[in-house]
Amino acid sequence: MKKLYSLILMAVFCAGSILADEWATKVITIKHGNLTQIFRTITNLLAGSGVLASTDGEHLILRGNKDTVAGFEEVIKQLDVPPVVKKNIESTVYMIVASAQAGSTPMPAELDPVLKQLKSVFPYKGYRVLDSFVIRSRDGEQGDTSGFVPPLPGTNVPAGNKMIYTVRYHRVTADGPDGGRVVRFDQLKLGMKVPTSVDAKGSVSYADLGISTDVDVPEGKKVVVGKTSAVEGSDGALILVISAKVVD
Repeated sequence: MKKLYSLILMAVFCAGSILADEWATKVITIKHGNLTQIFRTITNLLAGSGVLASTDGEHLILRGNKDTVAGFEEVIKQLDVPPVVKKNIESTVYMIVASAQAGSTPMPAELDPVLKQLKSVFPYKGYRVLDSFVIRSRDGEQGDTSGFVPPLPGTNVPAGNKMIYTVRYHRVTADGPDGGRVVRFDQLKLGMKVPTSVDAKGSVSYADLGISTDVDVPEGKKVVVGKTSAVEGSDGALILVISAKVVD
């Protein structure tokens, strides 16, 4: 009996030695990634593996079978990477009024190529910039702006009533190499409320005008997005032009 007891103790001791050799605790320093996010991800992956994970706010600590711990350590290294820095995309928008009468207001020089294109397509004789503005947003995100512009000549709108515009896009992305990037606008929309005098008492009603489309813009180029109804008579139009570039 004593001999059997000794053999049992020896077996338990050997088994404990084997388990101790297979057990490991690993402290991992997160150098680049977000510790909280990595801890959340690795905790989900550890389910059923027998490995326990904890954190002290600065490190990840793994306890379990040494081979399994080593495998998850490699996974953590793949997760511990610098976050992707999103590109900033700067868009310049021009609202151009076209009319049948020749205009006396000079157009900005940077719009010369656009003006040449418009004159080759439309019969309008006069063009002028109603307003222009810049929108900056990150790659993959949305953007919008709104504002007021004075009522157009000849509309007889009482003082204080202005045209209201809103420009927004659901998502902007930039794809391609430097020098050949294309900026895509998803659900680009121009909405404009144009005041119109309805009686001698100064009452005003607002007409809704707009453009809605998806458009691809080669970086650094100016693209005519579209045109909508006249804002200063039946023989005119509002034309939307946009350019875009990736900025630091």
